[in-house]
Amino acid sequence: MGLTLLHYILPPIVGAGIGFTSDQIAIRMLFRPYKPIYLFGRQLPLTPGLFPKGQVRFAGKVAQMMTDKLLTPEEIQRIAQRLLTPARIEEGLRFTLLYILGEYSDPRRRARLSVGLGDILKQVFSASLPQWIEQLSHSKTTEKWLEQLFDQVILGLKISPAQADTISQWIEQNLFTAERVRQALVNVLTPQTLEALDRQARERSKGGLWVVANLIGLKDPLTRLKTFCIERPEAADELFARFLVEAGVHERLMGALTGLSIQNFPAVTVQNLRRQFISSIIQSLELQGPVLSQRIGESIDWNRWAAAVLDRITGSEQTLGWIDSLAKGTSGIIDSYLVRELEPLVIKFLPSLGLEELVVKKICATSAQELEDAIQQVARNELKAIPYVGMTLGFCVGLFEVLLVAFLPS
Repeated sequence: MGLTLLHYILPPIVGAGIGFTSDQIAIRMLFRPYKPIYLFGRQLPLTPGLFPKGQVRFAGKVAQMMTDKLLTPEEIQRIAQRLLTPARIEEGLRFTLLYILGEYSDPRRRARLSVGLGDILKQVFSASLPQWIEQLSHSKTTEKWLEQLFDQVILGLKISPAQADTISQWIEQNLFTAERVRQALVNVLTPQTLEALDRQARERSKGGLWVVANLIGLKDPLTRLKTFCIERPEAADELFARFLVEAGVHERLMGALTGLSIQNFPAVTVQNLRRQFISSIIQSLELQGPVLSQRIGESIDWNRWAAAVLDRITGSEQTLGWIDSLAKGTSGIIDSYLVRELEPLVIKFLPSLGLEELVVKKICATSAQELEDAIQQVARNELKAIPYVGMTLGFCVGLFEVLLVAFLPS
């Protein structure tokens, strides 16, 4: 039977139709059906589609490729180096500080912060000061500081006229009072002392005083004076008060104290005072350090101090300048630290980010339809071209079949 025109046209057309349809079905079967289909209790082959069925494996492979090829420690380090430049760090710090400053411009928030800041300062002070005092008491540097303090400050101090007047008044009111002079005289003039004074006066007096000492003596007058002080204390106090005024005790004390300085003492005395000053301070630090630090901590109102500092910071016009300086200085420190420690930090903290688990979780949480839509949007043109490629290949196969039939002998 001879070949008609239909034998030459039909195979290429049928081949093209089969190629187009099969590729279209294959693309559909990558994602569909979205769920398994059962017939008589048995799951049909190729259900669900390729991607829904192997979604977990697909997610694991994508995550592994991203962490092994894309988000490697070296790549993350390069990204961090591009992002964390000194200028950006400084700008970020400045923004953060300005934001904090704006937040705590509210008095109520500032009051709450001052309470917390006060507690922190108190705890830091209570924990640090005893240790610092203990270190000072055992440090050789402390002795050098105390020596410098004594030589440069204490050694050059002099009593001014006003200070001498105050000291003289205190001595007169507490030491050289008429009552104290009377009591001291009564205590000193014991029988033994009277005998000794009378004997010394008789032995050592000369001239007219010898006559008085040997004829009259000192024992009887001093005994009568002692008796007078005991029997008539008010009159004795009045007598001694007039005596102290007429003797100019206040003026004499002022004259002796004005301009008095440790430099006027002998060199040996100054050295002894310096040594005693240093040893007494160090001993006080060793023995009274914990008690001293506790008393200092209890005497300070930390909340009020913290509130005053915060008010000063938030209300001062210089705060913006402080923020700029702080941001600039801190950014330099952070940049130096990152240059030195960025690679170890990335290696240390990258596993804790859980990037691979995050990618797997996100892909598994995505439905097959959403995944199909996403791939269709990304590769719409490519997927559309595949059926046409199949159609072309089917047409070529059909044409090749026509050629074989036409040229091969029947």
